[in-house]
Amino acid sequence: MKRDLFSRLAELDAAPRTEPSAADLDREKRLLRTVLSDTEQPGRPVVAAFRRPFVRRVTFTVAGALAAGAVLLSVTADPPRQGGSGPLPAAEVATWTDTASDVNDAGSTASSSLIWCLRETKGASGEGGPGELSNVDIRGTIASMIVTRHGHAAYCLAGSDGSGVAMAISPAVAVSADGITLDAQGARGSGSARFHYAVGSMGSGVNEITVRDHGRTVHATVRQIRTLPYGRWTAWWPDSDPHGLLTGTLTLTLSNGTTRTVNADSLMK
Repeated sequence: MKRDLFSRLAELDAAPRTEPSAADLDREKRLLRTVLSDTEQPGRPVVAAFRRPFVRRVTFTVAGALAAGAVLLSVTADPPRQGGSGPLPAAEVATWTDTASDVNDAGSTASSSLIWCLRETKGASGEGGPGELSNVDIRGTIASMIVTRHGHAAYCLAGSDGSGVAMAISPAVAVSADGITLDAQGARGSGSARFHYAVGSMGSGVNEITVRDHGRTVHATVRQIRTLPYGRWTAWWPDSDPHGLLTGTLTLTLSNGTTRTVNADSLMK
């Protein structure tokens, strides 16, 4: 992405920290009621909005698997509800592509989505500052990205119509050169508006990750973190397991040209 775009977005988002207004407090209460009434992740403990609770994370390497954890809570816009229900309208989800487009080719669509995510992730990724963006991609008319502020991260998807959703996730974790983790996953929406997302960390030797799940093939967005020997991968796709679980496979293409396929189930034990 061009640096001048980041600079313009930073200027739009550089407001100093302020005390919440009465309207802000009312919005937080409504968000909390939404989280408390959410039944998409049965059996999970409910935690106040944007506090990072504990979830399961597992690392895959040649030698085996390691365990650790992260979680998700979300804030959503109020989109149209045609063809299904969810934070992103069915018409937007239907534009999905298995390979992400260059964000520089998306023009105003990318700019408006980036601004939406920068503003809406303040609660999930820490107040103050413009935020650091990574894994920015465009699939159809929906942009997705990770926004990080002060060590707190959120995964955000935003449509071209002003709809969107942001989930608090854990920061990236150190992984061996050929390793991979599944840090957060889930499903949102119903009917033709339903989609699945997955976020993880991977080692410096992982060049590509291909996700296959319920008949979909997704070329994940993979980005190394500057100055660190590991990075992050992100992917989302329409439809999913009815329980919101990733049940397919992930194929890793390594820097030495070899590939390795990992069962998603092995990342969740």
